[in-house]
Amino acid sequence: MLKKSLHILGRFPPPIDGQSLATQSLSNLLQQEYEIKQLSTTLPHRSMLPSGLSGFTRTVGHYLGLKHRIQTRLSDGHIVVWPSISGQSSGHWRDILTVIPCLTNQQPIIAVVHWGNFSRIFTDWKTAPTARRLVRRLNHIVVLSDELANQVSKWIPSHKLHVIPNYVLPLASKEQILTKRQDYSSSKHLRVLFLSHIMRQKGCYDLLQGLAIAQKLGISIKADFAGRWNQDGDEKHFHSKVQQLGLSNDVTVHGPIDDRSTVAELHRRAHAFVLPSVLSHEAQPLAIIEALSTATPLIITKRPVFEALVNVEQGATLVPSHDPNAIALALKSLTDDTVWLDQSKRAHHHYETIFSPDAVRNQWIKLIESVHHEDRP
Repeated sequence: MLKKSLHILGRFPPPIDGQSLATQSLSNLLQQEYEIKQLSTTLPHRSMLPSGLSGFTRTVGHYLGLKHRIQTRLSDGHIVVWPSISGQSSGHWRDILTVIPCLTNQQPIIAVVHWGNFSRIFTDWKTAPTARRLVRRLNHIVVLSDELANQVSKWIPSHKLHVIPNYVLPLASKEQILTKRQDYSSSKHLRVLFLSHIMRQKGCYDLLQGLAIAQKLGISIKADFAGRWNQDGDEKHFHSKVQQLGLSNDVTVHGPIDDRSTVAELHRRAHAFVLPSVLSHEAQPLAIIEALSTATPLIITKRPVFEALVNVEQGATLVPSHDPNAIALALKSLTDDTVWLDQSKRAHHHYETIFSPDAVRNQWIKLIESVHHEDRP
């Protein structure tokens, strides 16, 4: 039996970042059921699409160069899944000018929102009128959590709005999780992992200060920091801060890692995953889901968007924004064997229930098949 065809239009790796990984993961997830036609819109040599006027000019120019290719590929009329719809003003105009015109008049399109501040395009006077027209053109819009759905429900009709979380393949087998737990019990150190863009808004400096405080509380810690630098000079400044806090012997700075097996190994050996992010457009970081898949207790910022992803009943400790003391106390709590094991079990159960491939795939198939049904004469 021939598979139905499905276009996935968006940013695929390389480079590797949260959104490109999410797009590739979705494509891999659905290829068992559909003939996937990938169309990458990635801007080369950038880990993230740039913002501001110069970024707008560059990205629109890049997309205009792709416009003929996009139009040709989408001319068959098959359903389009679009995981790169933007929540920024510049990105919104890029979408309006370069993607929407490439669709046939009646072509079904499912947009996936990876922005925690997507509601902004409906309230900004520069984008509000076109944002409403965009919603009318889209058949369905997928957001990653109930919290994000609540933020946009005023502007997106309920029959078009769906909640389907991100998904990642599990990075640890049951045997590897057992090995992690045995390693925790025998280790002299609490192994901490920060994996994200290494930038102030992601909380990396709050974590460094928290590590220094934790050491003063008598906790032996070994920490790994992995991720891309946001701006020139960030790497030098970060290393300087590590040295200033007296953490040079206890912190390993990996920088950007494109090898997914290395990422998996960092998650598997971590005893705690910490992401005290205050980034305004944070939605559903894949690294948090990866940590859940490896049964790693989490320390994350107490924010609605994160609590919708994982809460205290699901293996997380929630700390206030910009509070290194709270981070240190959370790390101290994880030195208790009973507390750590309980949170480890809760984290893995939460992954298997909500974020596993089968759980997410079933939701996507249900949505796509409903679109096929809508499209029948």
